[in-house]
Amino acid sequence: MKIRFIVVDDAAFLREVIKDIMTAVDSICIGEADNGEDAILLASATLPDLVFLDMVLPKQNGIDVARNIKSFSPNSQIIACSTIDNPTLIQNALDVGCDKYIKKPFTREHILATVSQLFPHEGGLAHG
Repeated sequence: MKIRFIVVDDAAFLREVIKDIMTAVDSICIGEADNGEDAILLASATLPDLVFLDMVLPKQNGIDVARNIKSFSPNSQIIACSTIDNPTLIQNALDVGCDKYIKKPFTREHILATVSQLFPHEGGLAHG
């Protein structure tokens, strides 16, 4: 099974970095968004396996977006991504349904290791 993912970040270059990392290991980017409102519309239309979600977004923050996505797509795995290393924010993200939280800047290895934890049956993903 190829992992179908979306990337939500207001920084275009970070969306590209994540897409490059994931498509190199045979996953499929099914969309991207640069704000919270578009992220919810995209996720509801595509029901992705995985969402890479920035916590600080225009139009709606990552906490609200994660809560909303989990309400209609509870099986979507969400990796929160942020430069903010605040224990309260991290706990809030996990409480509303984010499955993992990674701090920017991140490495290719960190992204793949985190995805491998969420999709353990995708053996060898981190070595792609």
